[in-house]
Amino acid sequence: MAERPRRRILLIALGTAVLVAGVGGGFWYWKPPQAADVPQSACWNTFTHDDLAALTGKGYRAIAWQGKGSFADRNLLGEAPACEITRKQGDSKAGSLASIETSRRDEQFQRAKTVAEAGGWEPARPAHLDFGPSAQGWLFHEGTVQVLVRCDFVQDDGSRTNFPYRLITVTGDSWSPDTPATKVHQIRIDAALRAAKELVRAQGCTNAPQLAEQAPAAAF
Repeated sequence: MAERPRRRILLIALGTAVLVAGVGGGFWYWKPPQAADVPQSACWNTFTHDDLAALTGKGYRAIAWQGKGSFADRNLLGEAPACEITRKQGDSKAGSLASIETSRRDEQFQRAKTVAEAGGWEPARPAHLDFGPSAQGWLFHEGTVQVLVRCDFVQDDGSRTNFPYRLITVTGDSWSPDTPATKVHQIRIDAALRAAKELVRAQGCTNAPQLAEQAPAAAF
């Protein structure tokens, strides 16, 4: 009789271990319309539950992967902050819904971006996005969103950094056919602004960058 309770305890312990291992690996699952959602900590809270529902579509589930890189790391070297939302149907991966990548840039990169924006990129000129007076933003025709923010700070040796700009890129390969492309682009623009605000907060920029209260509207 004592064998059954012991077996039940072992099964519960095994189930708990599997659950903890899944969370510790950096993966979160979200399946509409159930209550088990991708937690707000995934992707630095840049996607809302409504965003995930619009991107995922019926019959799919969303999976969020977030790297170990931290927004508080001013060097943004090595394992730079990155996060990806993919969708799956059953056991098959169905494409990248959205990904966020960050990197540090110098003055030369910023000037090149400005010149390129003025002249237009081929094959089509990207739409300029107003993320506030301390940032520059672009929406490319394939749906990629970029925001460039200046973040000044003093390094440990007392000198100013040679890489004062932070570039945030939000893109993706596919989306739900039920969701118009303009809606998908808007979700990415909203995510880019949220990511920029979180990065500025975590970095403690001495120039106190001013970002827009609301994300700009998608032009297409």
